[in-house]
Amino acid sequence: MKKANKQILIAVTGGISAYKACELVRDLMKKGHAVSVMMTPEATQFVTALTFRTLTNQPVIVDMFDQDLSWDPCHISLAERADLVAVVPATANFIAKLANGLCDDISSCVIMATKAKILIAPAMNDNMYSHPAFKQNLKKIKTFGYQIVSPIKGALACGKTAIGHLATVSEISREIEKLLK
Repeated sequence: MKKANKQILIAVTGGISAYKACELVRDLMKKGHAVSVMMTPEATQFVTALTFRTLTNQPVIVDMFDQDLSWDPCHISLAERADLVAVVPATANFIAKLANGLCDDISSCVIMATKAKILIAPAMNDNMYSHPAFKQNLKKIKTFGYQIVSPIKGALACGKTAIGHLATVSEISREIEKLLK
């Protein structure tokens, strides 16, 4: 196996498209990157931590207070070793947290603590995506230097076809590669 190119941390939040993060993890690993995963508790309702642990052969962090045998504030150590953090999918709730500096889970704490590049791939219902509060939050996180991979028109969980569908895994992967150069 070749040496890992970059350290990529994937934050999975609680949206139906969380299962697509599995495909993204595999794609990035095939490209030689070291990939670790952290999940919001809501994300575990859609995909299990065991799935990501199996794909990455790495522990998956869901609870900021998970105990291990060493003293290592994990949100700081994860933040410091990441070259890039990608939030896939990024829910409206999670983006609101980022926009307002709310750190109440491992993923939001790591993003607040890191100096790594940040990529956000929103996915949500079209009404949520077009809501003025969401648009304001998205605009605000762009001022932080976060790269956004916009959602596309596609099938939504509610049954409609509209803007809000997670961008394709290949598009997200391409944007990650661009940011890592």
